[in-house]
Amino acid sequence: MERTGQLYGAGIGMIVIIGIMLGCTLIVSTLLRFTAVSEDSLQWLLLLITMVSFGIGGLAAGIRSKEKGLVTGLITAAGVLLVFSLFEYLGYDSSITGMQAVYFAVFAACSALGGIIGVNTSSH
Repeated sequence: MERTGQLYGAGIGMIVIIGIMLGCTLIVSTLLRFTAVSEDSLQWLLLLITMVSFGIGGLAAGIRSKEKGLVTGLITAAGVLLVFSLFEYLGYDSSITGMQAVYFAVFAACSALGGIIGVNTSSH
């Protein structure tokens, strides 16, 4: 039995986003630890990795939901960004800055675009 639906697709997309980001975090932290590379030199690469992971997560959500890719991608991004925001607020006692809000909007747009592409590539 194949499960479809926006929330199920968004859940799969959230798992994909967090999984990709955890894998990339492991690679980048190992690179930072054992080489002379600084975190400042990887800033744009990390932003690109995050954007791609949100796009792939939105794509996975769109493929699973098979309907309303834009909304499914936005729900996926909202779930992950809520986790990030709560982690920052509760863990670091810090609120979201203006630049982070811009980044969050870009990540949501990448996820929404991935959701649109995912819906349109899935076979009906």
